[in-house]
Amino acid sequence: MKKFFIPFLLVIAAAAQQAKPSPAEAAVTAELKQPATTDAPATTAAQPAKTEAQAKPAAIPALPVGTAIRLKLETPLYSGSTKPNSEFYGRVTEDIKLNDKVIIPVGSSLQGHVMQVSNPRRFKGKPMIQLKPESVTLPNGQKYIISAAVVDTNKINGTDVDDEGRIKGPGHTDRDPMEIGIGTGAGAVIGAIAGGARGSLIGAGIGAGGTLVHWLTKHNYAYLPAGSEIIFELSRPMTVTESH
Repeated sequence: MKKFFIPFLLVIAAAAQQAKPSPAEAAVTAELKQPATTDAPATTAAQPAKTEAQAKPAAIPALPVGTAIRLKLETPLYSGSTKPNSEFYGRVTEDIKLNDKVIIPVGSSLQGHVMQVSNPRRFKGKPMIQLKPESVTLPNGQKYIISAAVVDTNKINGTDVDDEGRIKGPGHTDRDPMEIGIGTGAGAVIGAIAGGARGSLIGAGIGAGGTLVHWLTKHNYAYLPAGSEIIFELSRPMTVTESH
């Protein structure tokens, strides 16, 4: 009985020795079981550096100063009847582009006001109409505020544009001295028939005086009918709103 009991105890002791961890394994196990300390600083995910393009705000596109806007008038302008502060309208006749993109298409409507109207007698100068464009409305309803001045017309009815963007009508013409001469001659003929040579001199004075008064009091007019072509140029950049 003792022969069998002693080996049995030896087997149990060996198994117990195998199950018991080594000091090194026990230390590793204890270290793994310890709670994490809070002394170590928390790590944060690295943030990607901003590129130069991301750092700068996107530039707002704008039509530059000097951009031409060609249109046809829908409102006739006449220095004899057009009043200051009255409205005028026109239609854009050429696409206006920025970086090959159409910003103001053909058919857009331009609105504005008449700033000044002058209609002096021909002896005192030329008639004048000054326009102030204020906005352009696209066919889709989008509206842009503009600041621009007239730089040219299609010269209809003898109109032109001065350095301040004012539309000028014709002043006195080469026919005016001829009209005075014709009036003087007609008066002389009438005077000669009525009273001889002395009457001729009197008639000449009457004819000259009457024609001169007519010439001095006669008005010339600046007239641009509907359909007249006008070219504006932007005097300030026009900010463009991107449509999405």
